[in-house]
Amino acid sequence: MELIFKDISVEVDKRLILNNVSGLASPGELLAIMGPSGAGKSTLLNTLAGHTPLSSGTITVNGNTITKDLRRKICYVLQQDIFFPSLTLRETLQFTAKIRLPDKMSNEQITSKVDEIIKDLDLSKCVDTIMGDVWVRGLSGGEKKRASIACELVTDPVMILLDEPTSGLDYSTAFSLIEMLQSYARGHKKTVITTIHQPSSYIFYQFHKLLLISDGELAFYGDTEKVVDFFHKADVPMAPHYNPADFILEKLKEDDKTRLKIISAMDQIRNSSNWSVKLRSTGHITCIDENMESEPTYSEDIMEQPSNENDSVHVSLMELDKTDDSSSPNPLHEKKWPTGFITQYTQLTIRTFKTSKSQLFNKFKLIETLVLTIIVSLIWFQLPRTEETLRDRMGVLFYMSMHWGFTPLFDTVTTFPLERIVINKERQAGWYRLSAYYLAKMTSELVLIVIQPLVFITVVYWCVGLNGVWSYFATLGTLFIHAVSGQSVGLFLGIVSMDIRKGMTQATIYIMATMLLGGFYTRSLPFWLDWIKYLSFLQYTFSAMMYLEFYDGPNINCAMKTAVSGSQFSICLYGNSTSIPSNEVLHLYGVNQPYWTYILPLFAFIFIFRIGGYLMLRFKQKPNQTH
Repeated sequence: MELIFKDISVEVDKRLILNNVSGLASPGELLAIMGPSGAGKSTLLNTLAGHTPLSSGTITVNGNTITKDLRRKICYVLQQDIFFPSLTLRETLQFTAKIRLPDKMSNEQITSKVDEIIKDLDLSKCVDTIMGDVWVRGLSGGEKKRASIACELVTDPVMILLDEPTSGLDYSTAFSLIEMLQSYARGHKKTVITTIHQPSSYIFYQFHKLLLISDGELAFYGDTEKVVDFFHKADVPMAPHYNPADFILEKLKEDDKTRLKIISAMDQIRNSSNWSVKLRSTGHITCIDENMESEPTYSEDIMEQPSNENDSVHVSLMELDKTDDSSSPNPLHEKKWPTGFITQYTQLTIRTFKTSKSQLFNKFKLIETLVLTIIVSLIWFQLPRTEETLRDRMGVLFYMSMHWGFTPLFDTVTTFPLERIVINKERQAGWYRLSAYYLAKMTSELVLIVIQPLVFITVVYWCVGLNGVWSYFATLGTLFIHAVSGQSVGLFLGIVSMDIRKGMTQATIYIMATMLLGGFYTRSLPFWLDWIKYLSFLQYTFSAMMYLEFYDGPNINCAMKTAVSGSQFSICLYGNSTSIPSNEVLHLYGVNQPYWTYILPLFAFIFIFRIGGYLMLRFKQKPNQTH
């Protein structure tokens, strides 16, 4: 696919970033975009990818205006390598292939495709290595960059755009990467465009074509080997034994006089007969019939010479479409999503489960749960069922509710912002539906959320001596629903903030308020504050736990009558009874409603906060740059 961009201008916040830039990228060639820092290299690449809107100018592929569908066939490798650190390279590539390749492809075909790319990019030695990050060692910088490219190549894109792929790499790794890109472009007849800052001379001459930008203006476009001759003709000669890349950048930012001299020389070529017909504003946009045996030839001048002799081999895109074999795939006309909702949901669920499992079940989490289980069991071990220990019994119920509501809340608040950069990258590239991702995120972690408290609740429940077998299973179910409610709130707060520090601050404020309103510290709020307790999901869970513990439970022994204090219950003060029916405890603390009235609001919390999180992702937290 041949990319032509003519007279590109981009204005951002009333500031002209690109001014009348033109160029052409051909199949089988590697085009490098160079220029000083802030010259507009990344803006040009973003504009070609469709991330930054044009102010004026045209961009065409094989003579056709770029559409949303076509942009999905143009891969964009970001400067930053973004992955889930706990997944291996093979798991990462398998997920990418299964979610981006058509459903009609079998698992064997997908695996074969992945293995072919691994071989092409020389990644065979590290396929079972985790991706890693700054905290966990994984792939090296060069391997990560190749992995980023591999993730884009699985779809066999018509064009590859790379933003400074050699950034942060040593010379040997950078040279190997550029050499690989050149070889891939030539071997697979792909159009490859990359920005690069200051390459070595060996890397510099790997590029077929070079496009220089200076302060948003075109300073040179043509064959890389002819740039030195161009500067010489512009009266800016290069000293012997000099790296051309260093020389070019130094001259472009040396002073305004030199820079304007270079741009003026380029403008003269653009206005001469040496300038390519395809890049002229009034020229007829054409494409080459790929079935022709011969390829277009170019003159020895810096730019392509215009010629009328080749008009017969130039046919319009419409004519190509008419003569094309209907059975051959047309990359310009593909459906929006390569895979169906079920495939996307399944693959995203598997990936989310793997990444969440490593976070929720790491050794520190297991140690934390074990230590807390032992401490709580020892503090409230075989608590006597007496009036004096009522507050202690309520304390363990409140602690269990608080711990298994706030732990998933905090876990989700911190993990979601960490995923943001990966999810935004994949959403920008149109890998999958947002609904498939969000549903997978919600359901894949449910199993992990309910497994976590299982051991804790089981051990603590029987060590403390709470109310019977039926109440044990009901307590398990209640705390599972409660944990999912906490996760829902954390999910919403994490999406709203999209920043760990902001999310933690918001979560802390909410948790502190929820604890105060939870019904343990006080059950008598001022009338003008009483309504706030209904915003606390902890209050509903604690009331449900109280109900399960004291409804139809064993009687409570009355407090011993002393001169200092007496019983709170009239049956002990004025009657002959030495024990209190458990139901009386519920009446004393205002738990007068049936059990289901405390559970239903928890489902409302789950529904409202999860729907709210989706709407925030869908309409507010959209990626800055979208296809």
